[in-house]
Amino acid sequence: MYRLLCFLLLLSSSMPLSALPLDSLMRAYGMVEVTSLAPHIRVQLKYATRDNFIGANMYGTLRKAYLHPNLARALARAQKTLEREKPGYAFLIYDAARPQSVQRRMYQAVAGSPKKIYVAAPERGGRHNFGVAVDLTIVDANGKPLDMGSPFDHFGEEAHLGDEGARVKQGIFSPEVPTNRALMQRILGAEGLRPYDKEWWHYQERMSMSEVRQRYRLLDF
Repeated sequence: MYRLLCFLLLLSSSMPLSALPLDSLMRAYGMVEVTSLAPHIRVQLKYATRDNFIGANMYGTLRKAYLHPNLARALARAQKTLEREKPGYAFLIYDAARPQSVQRRMYQAVAGSPKKIYVAAPERGGRHNFGVAVDLTIVDANGKPLDMGSPFDHFGEEAHLGDEGARVKQGIFSPEVPTNRALMQRILGAEGLRPYDKEWWHYQERMSMSEVRQRYRLLDF
């Protein structure tokens, strides 16, 4: 880590910080590349593609998922539990640590729309901007995502947690949705992670935002 920081300081003396690769900046800020701890976890960063609610690539060439070491280790343990219970199954990460610069662009994209409640204001940063939140789902042994009731980044009540049984009875959800969501909540919950009730895919450590700001470093690049 010391040598990496020295290299980045030397490099940044001849170029602006924003010109450095996101991978290098993530590591310099203490983030851990998730698959280095859990090789079976899959990664498909939605904001590194145009397949997201903004319709644009927010991450450039970044393709790896980075998280704070605490969350990365918890997720690695959860992956082992998932594999024991469901051989061949794996977590699939859609988003992880997110630089503040990306948060600004996302916030601007939803300003003045109903979607703004789903994107944290960039000034102080949200949990993704500290590397302590992850967006994910579960894939089966064939790599197919389990039915969770809605796609990732679906801005509607189908993405909210709760009332899954009622939605099955109404024909909105398939009978598998409650089971699949419960599986993810149970395995991740055992590692101290809790979901955001309006986004089935979003999990975070059990602490207040004020605690996050006190304990962790904002990814201010």
